[in-house]
Amino acid sequence: MADLKFTPQPETRWFDPRVLAKSGMRVVLSGAFGQFLDKRELQADLDQAPIAHHRDRPEMWFDFVSDTGDGFDPTYTVAWLASQRELVLPSGERLPRGQVLVLGGDEVYPFATADAYEQRLKGPFEAALPWVDEDNPDLLAVPGNHDWYDGLTSFIRLFCQGKWIGGRLTRQRRSYFAVQLPNRWWLWGIDIQLDTYIDEPQLAYFDAVDVRPGDRVVLCTATPAWIEGSDSRGFKNLAFLERKLIRPKGARLVLSLSGDKHHYQHHAGDDGTHKVTAGGGGAFLHPTHAHPESSLVIDIGGANGHPPQVFTPVCAYPDRRRSRRMAWWAVGLPRWNWLFTLVPAVVYVLLGFSSQFSLRAFEQAGPIEAAAPGFGWSDVLRGLVSNPVSVLILIAFLGGLSGFAKPSPRGPRSARARIAVKWTMAGFHLVLHVAAVTVVGLVAVRGALALFEGNGVGFTAVLLATMAVLGGFAGAAVTGLYLAICCAVFNAHGNEAFSAMRLTGYKNFLRLHLDARGDLTVYPLGVHRAHKRWRLDPDNADEASWLAPEGRAPIAQLIEPPFTLR
Repeated sequence: MADLKFTPQPETRWFDPRVLAKSGMRVVLSGAFGQFLDKRELQADLDQAPIAHHRDRPEMWFDFVSDTGDGFDPTYTVAWLASQRELVLPSGERLPRGQVLVLGGDEVYPFATADAYEQRLKGPFEAALPWVDEDNPDLLAVPGNHDWYDGLTSFIRLFCQGKWIGGRLTRQRRSYFAVQLPNRWWLWGIDIQLDTYIDEPQLAYFDAVDVRPGDRVVLCTATPAWIEGSDSRGFKNLAFLERKLIRPKGARLVLSLSGDKHHYQHHAGDDGTHKVTAGGGGAFLHPTHAHPESSLVIDIGGANGHPPQVFTPVCAYPDRRRSRRMAWWAVGLPRWNWLFTLVPAVVYVLLGFSSQFSLRAFEQAGPIEAAAPGFGWSDVLRGLVSNPVSVLILIAFLGGLSGFAKPSPRGPRSARARIAVKWTMAGFHLVLHVAAVTVVGLVAVRGALALFEGNGVGFTAVLLATMAVLGGFAGAAVTGLYLAICCAVFNAHGNEAFSAMRLTGYKNFLRLHLDARGDLTVYPLGVHRAHKRWRLDPDNADEASWLAPEGRAPIAQLIEPPFTLR
């Protein structure tokens, strides 16, 4: 294992307070300074010629894998499958290994660092394909928001300097690329920098690409902006690119590929074009039921006479019904994220400590033990709302919950309506926590009274200890219940509910075949469960993976029948 030069990593615990704090800091810094430290501006003087060494092939295969670099088992399961010389489908059809591997965004989690890329991405992919004897595949990458959290520094060092990652060679010199494929096809990968904008040097780069009338373009982007609606910045970026740089040259955008959402969704347009989200390269699963089931109407605008496109949902993996059922599993949040219990434990302890003084004041004689026989939940609740400190804590808690609340993508679009929904969700969440605090407080008070009969120091110590232990797990369970209800019933908090569960199933990637006639066939491949047992295999052939599956090897199956763009 030491010879592998990396250590297999567990899945990211997104509700770990340390991960939450570090990720939050990265988000704030990247948002605040991203435009001032935009490294894309520094790439303007680098080589801007498109990658063209594939254009004379009679045909070719290439892969699209997105949202990799999280837990080792799911990441390596996909990397191992994509690295085999050929995949044999259950139907007997054989799919050769891709001559280009495109990483479609968010190459590493929870945020980009040199060590994270080494441990979570480079190491597993090198172990899966350590060497290729001839005709080495290319490796190209589109940066996602997690790659941008260090200002794109680590991404550029790894993917834009002609380095080998196992048997694949990185070819791009910028954080975006244009590849000329056979038979008048193009593969474009764009960098949208946290959905902010497409920079001027990047626009000049794609404008200089020799796209001609009748050419067809496959576009790789870090977010499925077609799902987010025409008001989103990401959609406006993609619409501008198509309206200004593709259609005026007589070319056609026929296939858009993205990750970011860790599932598979396919929308087919009424004009023969397609939009595919395939973010199952290794990160936790995202729900599919939270997004609209209706057709998407996409109008990129412009006075070019093109009518709006209508995209109909064709397939989702997992299907919407199964996705909605899985959302209820979020109630087990404390089981998968036990360190998160520290967060509600602190809040519950503060509430218990502040409210105890109001509890003591109920009896003129002083201690509350005089009321012990009849002490109930209403007394605890009265203690919470009678003490000004506990009331202030509840108000602050409500404000934090409103910031945490995320309405459904299907919800209202107006800012005022969304704010009202957020505060309603926060109020519901607070009511659940107040109920939990009341029950835990009642148990804590009765337990303290039974042990100490009015000893102030002992009573307070037992009260706070009980509030910390029981309140931590009860508060985490209430958070999980809130997420489960919001996700399963109201189609909200899909990211939070599913990241809490850290589900490693339903991995997916795309294998695409461009044949000699110029037809492009897309094979959507799914793996129902990530493989979890691997053995060292150092004495095999040069191209063989260093880690081989123990027991039955993972099998890639078609998520839906292949579809062809002719």
